[in-house]
Amino acid sequence: MANGPVHLHLDCASGISGDMFLGACLDLGLPVSMLEEIVERLGLDGVELRVERAKRGGLAGVRFSVLRDGQPVEGAGSEGASHRRLSTILRMIEESGLSDGVVERASALFRRLGEAEARVHGVDVDEVHFHEVGADDSIVDLVGAAVALEHFGAARVSSSTVVVGSGTVSTRHGVMPVPAPATALLLEGIPITSGGASGELTTPTGAVIVRELVDEFEPSATTAPRRVEGYGIGLGSRELADRPNALRLQRATPLASAGGPWRQVAVLECQLDDATGEAIAYAAESLLEAGALDIFATAVQMKKSRPGVAVTVICHPERSSQLAERLLLETGSLGCRRTVVDRLEAERSISTVTTPFGEVRVKQATISGRSLGSAPEYEDVRRISREQEVAFREVYRAALRATTD
Repeated sequence: MANGPVHLHLDCASGISGDMFLGACLDLGLPVSMLEEIVERLGLDGVELRVERAKRGGLAGVRFSVLRDGQPVEGAGSEGASHRRLSTILRMIEESGLSDGVVERASALFRRLGEAEARVHGVDVDEVHFHEVGADDSIVDLVGAAVALEHFGAARVSSSTVVVGSGTVSTRHGVMPVPAPATALLLEGIPITSGGASGELTTPTGAVIVRELVDEFEPSATTAPRRVEGYGIGLGSRELADRPNALRLQRATPLASAGGPWRQVAVLECQLDDATGEAIAYAAESLLEAGALDIFATAVQMKKSRPGVAVTVICHPERSSQLAERLLLETGSLGCRRTVVDRLEAERSISTVTTPFGEVRVKQATISGRSLGSAPEYEDVRRISREQEVAFREVYRAALRATTD
């Protein structure tokens, strides 16, 4: 849609839900026909979409809702709503005929949501019954979010601090504190606030959109220069006493500097002379799972001429405190240094290629419109190599050849 890379920014001053996100996308220019196509391709019989201009607290925007037999569908609270297992939803998405990028992103959203629900209920992810999130509206919301990102060509998504509200919310499992358990898990490590508001303002579907799609949060999200090209307003289902119940979505183009867009990252560093290689390896794995962008260890000579290891962690600035604490806990270091620096990032995309051994995802990188090269996804190559007992390099080379065919 745009000549350059697109930056989408979420203003979650009144929280976020799946329907608010799609309302904002529609207001920003997403054709409703693309969402109607989702309903048709996923075989959601009896489901209709309603898109209407409305106001919340005097603020005009788009109210999006999913209907079944003419009545709003709202997860577990809707009579006759369809509740499905994760495997059923993933199969529906896989067989939908939607683009590979949409299938991959939508599946990732539901897997992340399934993992959170499984942790909440203490069961295996395959045993999770999607009550609140397996209904028709949640499926349209999350698959629609994947379609919207592909439509806008978003290379980067940022967000304000997420307002979650306070008090309690009624669920299928009883009255729960706000944020609800699954929402709270999905927002681990993400800056949140009650915002002084009562009630549930961020839902599980809104939380998983933030968790899975957002790359950076305020304050660093607001420092990168960009040119604003439009706003979309998505409205919630109810009026709030103290603020418009609305999500604002900003579309912008990053301003290039010294050849490309710069992003701020935090660099955490500590030096160790008493940690084993196993401990450092485990710390690296733990930090990556917690949201670190990269981590590496370098051999150094420390005071008193003792050999040691310098551990460097790169992360988003807003997660640096959480990750620094984990770094100290896992390594036993008594302290670490933090430096916030600018990082020039190539624009990245993922496509799927067909090889004689099966489908392999391939990452492509560009800078200022020029290619930096392609690299097959390691996990795909590794899986195929093991399953088919083929040398890793053969699968890797086949994937590279397929990118030029």
